[in-house]
Amino acid sequence: MTKSKDPTIGFLELKGAVHGLNALDIVVKAAPIEVLRTNIVCPNKFTVLFGGELAAVSAALAAARSKVGQGIYDSCLIGRVHPLLRDGLYGIFPRQKPGTNGALGILETLTIAAGLCAADEALKTAEVVLVDLRLGYALGGRTYFLVSGAISAVEAAMGAALQVVIDRGALGSHSLIPRPSDGLRRMMDFSGGDIGDCT
Repeated sequence: MTKSKDPTIGFLELKGAVHGLNALDIVVKAAPIEVLRTNIVCPNKFTVLFGGELAAVSAALAAARSKVGQGIYDSCLIGRVHPLLRDGLYGIFPRQKPGTNGALGILETLTIAAGLCAADEALKTAEVVLVDLRLGYALGGRTYFLVSGAISAVEAAMGAALQVVIDRGALGSHSLIPRPSDGLRRMMDFSGGDIGDCT
């Protein structure tokens, strides 16, 4: 991702490859943005992740929304992306596991865009760590993320994230696990939420 003072990302979740490739062409022509990732997601979705300065990303996203219209499932713009989310997009997570006195928060969303917005809000709200991020791939288009930290911090982070998802009408399910078991904590060394395919 381009290193800028206030990095911004735009995300488009589209109905298939035709709309996806059309949207990709539109955002590249609309403003000086950097395409970070494109992918095909089950079932029949095409995603475009791009970044840059706020004004450029806003213009590119607006152009795609205007021209593709009903071909978009969901979309989002996130300014000043939290560093842990930025790393998580590439499957990079801190080697920190929830302690015996901490908690683990899990939130599943119906769209990838909603999951990105919720994860960013959780990380900006409280001192929590992003443990894993799964962006719709092999999940039928759903997304989930896990955060860990002190119980009070995880509660605050999850509360903020839930409000974002509820407002978007994209809540799947959620849980807060206080004092995770040893077995669950041992599983926290995930391979990461690398953006893969639906195989």
